[in-house]
Amino acid sequence: PAEQARLLHSIVTEANYLSSVTENTLQLVQLTNAAQPLHRDWESMEEIVGSVLARVRGHDPLRRIHSRVPEGLPLIQADAVLLAQLLGNLLDNALKYSCGAIDLVVQHRDAAMEVAVKDRGTPIPPERYASIFQPYARNDRSGQRGAGLGLALCRAIAQAHGGDMLVHARSGGGNRFTLRLPIAAPQPAGELP
Repeated sequence: PAEQARLLHSIVTEANYLSSVTENTLQLVQLTNAAQPLHRDWESMEEIVGSVLARVRGHDPLRRIHSRVPEGLPLIQADAVLLAQLLGNLLDNALKYSCGAIDLVVQHRDAAMEVAVKDRGTPIPPERYASIFQPYARNDRSGQRGAGLGLALCRAIAQAHGGDMLVHARSGGGNRFTLRLPIAAPQPAGELP
């Protein structure tokens, strides 16, 4: 029974990994070759972040993810499923490569919504900032497995929304991945905070 349980766990783990790689690959191909624009609705960043945290925290038994999402944020025009996939990829990477706390911070700055995932992993050298967002590029030397598609997909999703993905080193060690999205004006009537 112990060997069966170990093998079943291995099968489930491998199936989840293959599903994730396949989903990332298909989304990346669709976004980079899409001739039609995304279907966007007015979405609440608080709700998107909440749904992602509910899923990802299941893989975080040490409760390392800390979030700060202010109330009353403006709505954004977005594909909520794609943004959830982007944030899930960033948090999964942070859990995989970081030691210590991971901060997810959302803020409204100027005419943009910024979502930052801050980790305490090995700092990415500045000369690698552009290349880590290329498909199949991996900065990792830790032996963690991955196809090198997650960050490429994150940038593709951000750009499909008229935004961008940035990375910077954190003081004290670690990295800060920031999603920056434009906030459409005017906001829908009756929905203003």
